[in-house]
Amino acid sequence: MRLRRGGRGLAIQVVDLTLVLVVASLLTYSLVLLAPGDAATGVAVHRAGPGASAQQIAQVREELGLDEGAGPGQYVRWLGGAIQGDLGTSARTGRPVGAELVERLPVTLVLVALAAAVALPLGLAAGIAGAVLAGGVVRGGLRLGALLGVSLPPFWVSYLLIIVFAEYLGLLPTSGQGGPETYVMPVIVLALLPAGTLSRVVAVTLREALHQPYAVAARARGATPWAIVTRDALPNAAGAILSTAGLVGGGILTSTLVVEAVFSWSGIGDYFIQAVSFRDIPAVQGCILVFAIGFVVANRLADRAHEAIDPRVALRVTD
Repeated sequence: MRLRRGGRGLAIQVVDLTLVLVVASLLTYSLVLLAPGDAATGVAVHRAGPGASAQQIAQVREELGLDEGAGPGQYVRWLGGAIQGDLGTSARTGRPVGAELVERLPVTLVLVALAAAVALPLGLAAGIAGAVLAGGVVRGGLRLGALLGVSLPPFWVSYLLIIVFAEYLGLLPTSGQGGPETYVMPVIVLALLPAGTLSRVVAVTLREALHQPYAVAARARGATPWAIVTRDALPNAAGAILSTAGLVGGGILTSTLVVEAVFSWSGIGDYFIQAVSFRDIPAVQGCILVFAIGFVVANRLADRAHEAIDPRVALRVTD
C-alpha cells in the first residue's frame, strides 16, 4: 500500500472553476435576454431623458451591437473577450466593466470580511453552547435565534433596523457609506443568516459527535466537557462545519445585492442591481463572474482548512 496526496490536482480544479464560471455566465445571459424590456431603449432614456427619439434608440442599438440580434454569437464574442481579460464595455456608463468592478470591489470585500468576522465566531460559539447545554431557556433561546436568523428576509431586517436604530432611536445613520457607524447595520444584516445556519449545523454535528465512543471514553476518564468538545468532538465534526462555513461565506457575498441597495453602498451588489435594471449584459456577466469566483474561493479555503485540521483528509490510502 502507498499513501498519496488526496484531493484533485490543480489542473482539474482549474477546469472545475472554468466550468462553473461558464455555466453561470451562460445561464445569466439567457435569463437577461428573456427578461422583458429593450436594453437600447433603457440606455437611450438614461442618456437623453424620457424624450429619447427613435433615432437615438436606433443609434444606441447599433452601438451596442443589438441590431445584429442577440444569440449564441454575441455570447461567444463576450466569452472570448473575457478569457483574454476583457469583460466588455458597460452599456449604461460607457466604461470598461473590468475597471468599474475593480473600483467597487473593495467596498464589497470590506463588508463581506466584517460580516464573516462576526458571523463565523458567533455561529460557532452559539452552536457549541447549543450542543453542550442539556436544555432550558438558554438552549431554547439559541435555537430560536438561529431560526430567526435563517428565516427573516435580509431586506425586511434591513428596514427594521433602519426604523429602530435610525428613525426611532437616532443612533445610526439611515444609509450611506462613511464612518464606522455606517457599517453597523449592513454588517448585522449580512451576518445574521450565516451565523444562524452555522450555529444549527455546529449544534447538531457536535451533539452527534459527543455521543460517539471516543467522547464517551474521554468522559469516563474524567475529561472536562470543554476538553471533550475542543479536543475530541470538534476536530471530528470539522468536515460538516467547514463545508457549511464555505457555503455561508459565499452566501454573504451574494447577500450584498440587497444590503448595498438598501443602505446605498456603491459596491458590486449595487452595481449588479443597476446593470440588471438596464439589461446591461456585459456588466451583469462581470458581476456574476465575481460572485461565482467568490463562492469557489470560499469553498476551497474551507477545504484547505479541513485538511489542516484533519491530515487524514489530505491523504488517501490506495493499493
